[in-house]
Amino acid sequence: MAKKKTSRAKVTGRKRKRPAGKGSKDTTATKKQKIAAAHKKLVGTAPTKLKSKKAAEGSISTHKARAGWFHAREAWPLREAPLGLLMKARANAKTCVPPMPGSAKWAEAGPTNIGGRTTSIVVHPKDANHILVGAAGGGVWSSDDGGATWTARWHDEPTLNIGSLCLDPAAPNVVYCGTGEANLSADSHAGVGLYKSADGGKHWHLLAAAQPHGLPRRIGRVAVDPFDSNRIFVGGVGHRAQDARGLFVSTNAGVSWAPVGGLITHPFQCHEVMFHPTTRGTVFAAIDAVGTSNGIWRSTDHGQTWTHLTSGLPTAFRMRRVSLAIAPSNPRRIYAQIATSRGAVLGVFRSNNGGNTWTSIGGTHFREERQMNYNNTISVDPHDPDIVICGGVDLHRTRNGGKTWKKVTRWFARRGTDSDYAHADQHMIVHPTSQTGLVYAVNDGGLDISRDGGTKWENRSVGLATNMFYDFASAATDVNFYGGGMQDNGTWLTTNGQPGDFFETTGGDGGFCVIDPNDALHLYTSSQFMRVNRFRSSDGWAKNIGPHETGPRPWMAFIAIDPQRPRRVFVASKRVWRTTTDGPPWKDVSGILDDSFITCIEISRADTDRIYVGTENGGIFKSDDGGDTWTDNIASSALPGRTVTRLRTPGNDANVVYATIANFGNSHLFRSTDGGATWSDVDGGSLPDVPHHGIAIPSANAEIIYVGSDAGVFLSTDAGASWRNLTGNLPTVMVVDVVLHEATQTLFAATYGRSVWKLDVSAWS
Repeated sequence: MAKKKTSRAKVTGRKRKRPAGKGSKDTTATKKQKIAAAHKKLVGTAPTKLKSKKAAEGSISTHKARAGWFHAREAWPLREAPLGLLMKARANAKTCVPPMPGSAKWAEAGPTNIGGRTTSIVVHPKDANHILVGAAGGGVWSSDDGGATWTARWHDEPTLNIGSLCLDPAAPNVVYCGTGEANLSADSHAGVGLYKSADGGKHWHLLAAAQPHGLPRRIGRVAVDPFDSNRIFVGGVGHRAQDARGLFVSTNAGVSWAPVGGLITHPFQCHEVMFHPTTRGTVFAAIDAVGTSNGIWRSTDHGQTWTHLTSGLPTAFRMRRVSLAIAPSNPRRIYAQIATSRGAVLGVFRSNNGGNTWTSIGGTHFREERQMNYNNTISVDPHDPDIVICGGVDLHRTRNGGKTWKKVTRWFARRGTDSDYAHADQHMIVHPTSQTGLVYAVNDGGLDISRDGGTKWENRSVGLATNMFYDFASAATDVNFYGGGMQDNGTWLTTNGQPGDFFETTGGDGGFCVIDPNDALHLYTSSQFMRVNRFRSSDGWAKNIGPHETGPRPWMAFIAIDPQRPRRVFVASKRVWRTTTDGPPWKDVSGILDDSFITCIEISRADTDRIYVGTENGGIFKSDDGGDTWTDNIASSALPGRTVTRLRTPGNDANVVYATIANFGNSHLFRSTDGGATWSDVDGGSLPDVPHHGIAIPSANAEIIYVGSDAGVFLSTDAGASWRNLTGNLPTVMVVDVVLHEATQTLFAATYGRSVWKLDVSAWS
């Protein structure tokens, strides 16, 4: 993975001093020496990225394992989050919840040196360095230097969930953007329709809203007819029966839309549509109808009638997601990469006659590839029809039309060190026509490029602040020491507060991160399925030291450190695990509570033997003796029975506890002043009706409450009697955590799609 930059730890063999600052005798030079010494120690002992992070084959579901995590927080009991309610709540929050006097000017806090999940890319046909990319949750970004630097082109649009980008071949400054990620997992979030830019992506307008035009809310492909710019096709997918899905066409430049006729009458998923570059009227589409209509279709009359191409291809019902690529230098040569229902590669195929007949060319080379209904892409060199690159988890290349293949990237190699490193989960590959040997590949880690046709790779994500955070932590002893866990990018930290100077600590899908409030060099991280790691300045990293849970393991395990007895640590599954020795052995101290995963742990700052935990079932449980014994569920009927996302107590009273609640259609903030015996609704309809994920309360002033939600950040200065909108200039994304650094009155907001932001809140404290 990434080459690590800096870190913070003690000088080996010396007693650690408090951080430089007021009352400290450390000079800036001494502090830098300590950081430099720690850098060598941390980099030398950090765990490598988890090689087992990809789910094994065997399940027909296309959903990623993490989808259940999001479903419990943003959709239950519905199949997926109601986008209309989310947009309405965000709009109401801007007009109904007054902003704070003055301006809430948030600043980017990073990381900006590692990209998040990126779904699409387009390259200007005459300038290979001018590119646009679309991020799954981070909007559209542009670069004029091949990804060396980036500019965000979306910020406050109704959604930043991007599924596809397309240039008009006749006018490449005209760009279309299909919103909603179409990568077949429930956490691939929906969009609002099709956008258009007439100036190369600098400015955008909503060309066709999904609902009134009957378009999919997850648009995975947009194609513009090279002979008629008024004819546009979009292909999309849906997860609900009532959602539009399939292939749609406009013949008037996007003013009106209709389902494409001549295919099949019932809804289907459409992952691919492309026009033949030289034969007018010919268009190809790949569909998944879960039956005998699956596969590749061709029309020669602009999409009015279609022919199912089957000669030489697998039986249709075995085919699921299909990617297509036409060789620009020989357009009769077409390649297809086909997935099975279980996400394996069914085969790679070649046609030499425009799709009439096909030949299998993959052999057994792709037998280790997986999750092909999530990552599936293929591209042909513009000058040589025999050079093809296929993308799954990794990238694979042939130079002889498929006779032999070579895997040219390794996702588990070292980013910035190994030339065959490219991040995992390829979503789109492009060979620019104007520069020989250049290849772009976008994936779950941003953008990787090759300048020699795919042999050597380098990451080009510096400045692409599109990371999807699960959790965030800030060291109480140092405002510049912070970071957290991110989707498919591990847990990254910075020790100098520079957005572009983060380094990876632990790999996999980074989950919760917790830092000892008294010692920034004592921290824990978690990754998928309850992997727990610990760092101490005395002995570096200890990998996978979590509890030996033999039952179900959560996607991300919550961790909490006792601030007064930091060797006492708690980790949660469906039960509470405790260590009093800073690591193994762990003891199950609660048993199964309500048979759902524990979602949060709060150790009271006023009395660290008072511990509260919340669950996915909406339960709240309490211990008064450091975890030895536990109450029954104290949530009571006052709470809505939805996922409890965070519990928080003030610094002066262990009996006061706040709970943030997920999902829609219920209140989202509750308070108890008697240790959970009774609860009151602090929300009362004043906060947006969206999932709430985080809460922060200063130790010195329990009247101040910060909450983070899918609609932004909100503040109360009177214990919830009234609320102010603190969202300010934050982008339109989910805020998954809010953390207050009390010594400096800096509020951090971690997002799922646009990294982390920070705000000076001293004016309101």
